[in-house]
Amino acid sequence: MIPCESHRLAGTAGAKTAVAIMGLAATVFLSVAAPADCPPEWLPGDGLPGVDGEVYAATTWDPDGPGGQPELLIVGGDFVVAGDSLANNVAAWDGERWRSLGSGLNDQVRALTVYNGELIAGGQFTLAIANPSRSIARWDGVAWQPLDSGTNGWVRALAVYDGVLIAGGDFTSAGGKEANNIARWDGVSWYALGKGTDGGVYSLTLWDGALIAGGYFGFAGGVPARSIARWDGLAWQPLGEGIKGLVYAVATFDGLLIAGGMISEAGGNPANHIAAWDGTTWQPLGSGMDRDVRALVVYGRELVAGGRFTTAGGNPANWIARWDGTNWRELAGLKRGNVVSALAVYSNELIAGGGFSNIEDRPVCSIARWNGISWRDLGRGTNADIGDMAVHDGELVVGGFFTTIGGIEANRIAAWNGSRWRPLGSGVAGVEFPSVGPVTTFRGDLIAGGNFAMAGGNPAKYIARWDGSAWHALGSGTTNPVWALAVYNGELIAGGLFVMAGGRFTKHIAGWNGSTWRALGLGLDGPVRALEIYNGDLIAAGWFREAGGNPANNIARWDGSSWYPLSSGTDEAIAALTIFRGDLVAAGAFTTAGGKPASHIARWDGDAWHPLGSGTDDAVYSLDVFGGELIAGGSFTKAGGQPAKYIARWDGAAWRPLGSGVSGYWPSVGGLREYDGKLSVGGGFTIAGGKASAYWARWGCPFNKGDLNCDGKVDVLDIDPFVLALSDPAAYAYSFPKCERLLADVNHDGVADNFDIDPFVKLLSP
Repeated sequence: MIPCESHRLAGTAGAKTAVAIMGLAATVFLSVAAPADCPPEWLPGDGLPGVDGEVYAATTWDPDGPGGQPELLIVGGDFVVAGDSLANNVAAWDGERWRSLGSGLNDQVRALTVYNGELIAGGQFTLAIANPSRSIARWDGVAWQPLDSGTNGWVRALAVYDGVLIAGGDFTSAGGKEANNIARWDGVSWYALGKGTDGGVYSLTLWDGALIAGGYFGFAGGVPARSIARWDGLAWQPLGEGIKGLVYAVATFDGLLIAGGMISEAGGNPANHIAAWDGTTWQPLGSGMDRDVRALVVYGRELVAGGRFTTAGGNPANWIARWDGTNWRELAGLKRGNVVSALAVYSNELIAGGGFSNIEDRPVCSIARWNGISWRDLGRGTNADIGDMAVHDGELVVGGFFTTIGGIEANRIAAWNGSRWRPLGSGVAGVEFPSVGPVTTFRGDLIAGGNFAMAGGNPAKYIARWDGSAWHALGSGTTNPVWALAVYNGELIAGGLFVMAGGRFTKHIAGWNGSTWRALGLGLDGPVRALEIYNGDLIAAGWFREAGGNPANNIARWDGSSWYPLSSGTDEAIAALTIFRGDLVAAGAFTTAGGKPASHIARWDGDAWHPLGSGTDDAVYSLDVFGGELIAGGSFTKAGGQPAKYIARWDGAAWRPLGSGVSGYWPSVGGLREYDGKLSVGGGFTIAGGKASAYWARWGCPFNKGDLNCDGKVDVLDIDPFVLALSDPAAYAYSFPKCERLLADVNHDGVADNFDIDPFVKLLSP
């Protein structure tokens, strides 16, 4: 590249075409709704504030030693995505963002430590370099390396003692040598620690100059030692009468050795899952916990315990609590999960990792940090599912369970303008685990339904409208969540779980005329999940057996005065409706439609139901039309008998996948909408097309509006192609075969015309 010449040529092009653009604005009105000319693909999406699975281990590591790079927090577990990286079970947090460590490891990481300046990971993975290595590996800063041939079973605990690396777990050999559940690595070879233990070693620490091993065993070095023992460098010794149960975690606090786990007795005395050893006797720590302890760390002047418990010292404590030497106190906030498995201290904050997904009512992704006062996320990605979508005022509006999206705070609803996200006021709240979905437009306002009682800080029961600056209630709303919205005959129609709207008995469906709610006949006897307009009628679908008091299996039509069935309907629930090539398409959990086999998706031609090929192998939750094809998303992994991971397209004759589809810990696709010439996809996934894409992804041409020469940026070099796209579509297609002419649709109105000129000039303005 020659910068000066490039700028000079670009400047010449700009001078010539400025006149051309002004001329077009005055004289030309072209409407070019062009098909895509570049092959569609999955585009990069947002990351996660955390990881997409469980965290089992955490430690800190300084890659360059003291005075080098900032210290990193390292986490290991059972996950694929960390932040916006594909991390594969191990990842690093630098205080601002998540990083992968090479290609990660191919199975669970259960233990982490630092030895000779290198990061060590243990678990149940396999690593093949020159020789196969199992369950333990070291990161040299560039790649994962084996430690000889590793162990023949799980590594569950790691520590450094007397200058050597200690690995404990469930194995009988290390480096091909006999080593019963515990072994040492001196940097070159593996060695046994005496006769080891007769059961698994789950935890390791140093105390009073000795190595302490906890687990589930009866003997250590051939000597009776119930579930905990000490190694002094020469021999194994018991700690009094030991512990009855399994020891998951050991740590030191205030001069004491602390053991936590699935414990019922310590030293022959009752101890509820946690106990302390003073060198002579075992003592319980208060009344302990109601369930097992999995992790221990010292933070500040307190001992912090994590696990599966819900009480500590007899008081509520969801999976984490702190002991001040006398009493247990909760670290309030963690909800919706089942365990804290890893604890560490990083950058003066307490780090908790495990299998949880909420702080208060805010979603998190398996890891959180406590600064002594409150909990926070690690990262600023999208933190929970995205469901329904709508286009409103030129923006894509999405609703779901999230509280952050694309790095901004947004409570369950946000808008995307093609380049960035913005919140819609303070969003919704007012119930436990609030969510938004569905969304639509009505009389110029955005309408949001879902599970909430407040919108914008004001009462709004399950449905609200956004006027562009503030949220407003729709009367007194409904009595239960709204799951579907449509506009029919000038009214807003809402369907859902509710039986009353505006104080009136409406039975799962109601109409809003802008001031009052009304019933649609006798309504339906079960919840409504989808609404659509077809052949002048309102179609309602969901999980019901009657409409207007007459039989109607899961789907019915309303002609403005009465309800009618659509043949014999379906055998199970319907979750989505759309129109494709003049037919009504229904999808859901059903396997028959109109009494005929129809695997989760079928079309209604006005007279009868028909299957769409062999359908899908599991439920379909969402439908849309994109690029002339029907798009289906759900929990399926096959469509038409072919692999299609949770999303597929139907061209009228056959099913095809959308690339490699989506994936994640519990993947599904729940929302679809065309916007900006691309298909936006929302759901429970964290990967789309092999790229980190947390809960939201796009499928389409990889170029942005205004980038008419498809070089990845919008600049003056796009002026000539822009003029060509408007004035001679055929010439543009010939000159730029990898681009699409709708890249000139800069005002996002669906066509490329002279109304795009001013917005295009704005893009080029500094």
